Amino acid sequence: MTIEYKGIKLRFVEADDAEFIVSIRNDEKKSRFISKTSQDVDAQKKWISDYKEREQQKKEYYFIAVDEKNEDYATYRVYKIESGLPEIGSWVSKPDYSNIKNSIKVDVAVKNFVLNELKFDTLQFEVRKQNTSVNSYHKLFQPELVRSDDENNYYLLKRETFNRILPDILKKFKI
Repeated sequence: MTIEYKGIKLRFVEADDAEFIVSIRNDEKKSRFISKTSQDVDAQKKWISDYKEREQQKKEYYFIAVDEKNEDYATYRVYKIESGLPEIGSWVSKPDYSNIKNSIKVDVAVKNFVLNELKFDTLQFEVRKQNTSVNSYHKLFQPELVRSDDENNYYLLKRETFNRILPDILKKFKI
């Protein structure tokens, strides 16, 4: 499956993406605000193999974002689907990827997929407190902050809110 959104594409992760994933998730700047990932490419391939089973069961989706130049530039996951309250995460762009609009398109496309394609009323996500720019960005969607701990803010975003606020966000970022 491929999702197309305003000039970008999201495609399912494959074993061949392991090196790309390991490289961006272990980048010094990018890895500050995400869970640790082994630098072992073979371990990542094994993880992807296990994930592909969950994908087949429609329990989880892991996407690679591809830009207009056919360049892989970001990842994003949807998981905990079977709980009835899917979570989005693992949103990481390549270091020094300069097209901010494309990074935003990935987030919007994934949120839209969960809320409007999969038809969930609500999705959840967490953001490290220290990642102030991403917290500020997500707050544009007016999610509910349901709790915080020492490390993270935990949010819920409702479909109704997303669909109401999305045109204003697209306009703000000229997308």
